[in-house]
Amino acid sequence: MSLSYTVMNSKRTHSINILETPFSTVTSNGHWFHATRETIKDYVPGLMKIYSFEDLIAKAVTWIDSADSLAMIFFFVLAFLTNPWIAAGVVLVFHYLWYHQKSAFVNIAATPLLKFINRDFFQLLTAAVVLSFMGISGMYTAVITGIILFFLFKIGLLRRLWDKLDSNRKNGKLPLNDRALKMVLVRYSMYQNMPPREVEKLDRHVLQAIVDYNRKNKK
Repeated sequence: MSLSYTVMNSKRTHSINILETPFSTVTSNGHWFHATRETIKDYVPGLMKIYSFEDLIAKAVTWIDSADSLAMIFFFVLAFLTNPWIAAGVVLVFHYLWYHQKSAFVNIAATPLLKFINRDFFQLLTAAVVLSFMGISGMYTAVITGIILFFLFKIGLLRRLWDKLDSNRKNGKLPLNDRALKMVLVRYSMYQNMPPREVEKLDRHVLQAIVDYNRKNKK
């Protein structure tokens, strides 16, 4: 089985590494896609002449990671408005809903903003400033809760939990990461006036890739 290992431009994608196999695409951050370079070529012919495969994957990753970034900011806002435990509960629900429904909100204009919010320096700076202010203000419960949530979001533990729960459900739907990638492809192909000829084609490709991958692992 041939493998290809692509290192993306660090200035554009924060040095995300991509491992490609005939059945899947995996990033260095652990994001798994069952769609491959060939899948995209077949699904949206010509799109990769404008956007590289690596760039399209990076855009999908931006929306996947947005659940952690937005939930963290949401908690910091709510913690000043209500009880920190209530804020934490609301944020966990928000994270679950956004992570599962993010593909419906994918759009070109918001992608650069989310990419900026996802950056490590922005998240660390925001957390340091807000948590320090909370500590000075005597909001110790909010500080402890904020640190715990920041840790959970930063390492992507909640995303992994949701993925694990979803992997146990055999509902015949696209995996969440592939759904995000599909909407990125749809949005950017329409922006370039080359909409996919058959929207369901990617679904069939990915679901068949999952079957082939599972069959291979059982041998």
